[in-house]
Amino acid sequence: MNKRYEYGGLIYCEDDLSEEIDNYGGSLYDLFYNLESDGRAGYAEVYYKKESNEPYEDYEDLIESEFSDLEVSEEI
Repeated sequence: MNKRYEYGGLIYCEDDLSEEIDNYGGSLYDLFYNLESDGRAGYAEVYYKKESNEPYEDYEDLIESEFSDLEVSEEI
């Protein structure tokens, strides 16, 4: 049995408890969706270099900071 969480009077768990309890709210994804809808949780895409713990909000910053050695000089 997986951990159970109670939110808004409902029980959330990865196990389907809909046949066992009347107040089954759904999976942990359903719990996250409700927390997000209530403004209590959120998510963001994060880009990172495998060997580093440094997160970047977009891939351009990641490439510019972590892979500058791949830059090709422009000849004009």
